[in-house]
Amino acid sequence: MKLLVGGILALDDLKTPHSSGKAIVGGAGIYSSVAASFFTQPGLVGPAGSDFPEAALAALRERGVALDGVPRLAERSFHWTGEYRGDMAQAITHQTRVKILEAFNWDVPREWRQPTGLLLCNNDPSIQLRLLEQVQAGWVATDSMNLWIDTRRDALERVVVQTNLLFLNDAEALAYTDTASLDAAGAALLGAGPRFVVIKRGAEGATLFHAGGSAKIPAHPAAQFVDPTGAGDTFAGAACGWLAERNLDGDNLVEALHHGAALASATVEGLGTTALLALTAEEAAQRRAALTKR
Repeated sequence: MKLLVGGILALDDLKTPHSSGKAIVGGAGIYSSVAASFFTQPGLVGPAGSDFPEAALAALRERGVALDGVPRLAERSFHWTGEYRGDMAQAITHQTRVKILEAFNWDVPREWRQPTGLLLCNNDPSIQLRLLEQVQAGWVATDSMNLWIDTRRDALERVVVQTNLLFLNDAEALAYTDTASLDAAGAALLGAGPRFVVIKRGAEGATLFHAGGSAKIPAHPAAQFVDPTGAGDTFAGAACGWLAERNLDGDNLVEALHHGAALASATVEGLGTTALLALTAEEAAQRRAALTKR
């Protein structure tokens, strides 16, 4: 196993200024593992509810995502109801159903417990710690959000100190470090344990921080901006998929993040995972090549 992805499989009710739908297949585990599958064969760990469509699981298998760590439980799937308004910079949450996460042990198949890389998708830090207890990975990448910074800070700090590559967006980075600038936040996050820190800045791209300095990663322009859901998960999943086949170093990480930006631009062009699942390897390579020309 080159890349183990621990993350949620969800069915979302979603509304944006451009589209809407119910029971849309999503969740950080889905976006991340599909994006990673462009570069490696990832294994996904997370629960599928009794209502999760078999066709969606079949689509993951067709992409090369191993699902030995995805049992189907009696509970209904993780469910998020929300919307985006205006420039869609911020999601508005109306309702979340999380019971299935409490019913799942988050057991990692024994043969998957020594992967090259472990991607801890945005999740309750106690779940991320449960995965870390079982897995001895060559490197660990972690994503999180303001909810856990505000409510589970102690547990999140225990995750961050075991993380080699940390992904946060700009607001999360500032909140976690209580700093006034992204440069200060990057420095503070490096001091918290990670070797590399990636601060996502939406349409402005991302900034990579490491001991040797920093690097700007441009965003790939989307042909149409339909739905921002899962863009950050796609970005992290693609980068980790690329890195799973290479050494984790500064040069490889910059290239990995360019691939992440290319795939994230595809995700936002459709509702939920539809555009990402429709993307071909050739189209993904063309998007990456276009970034070099900018």
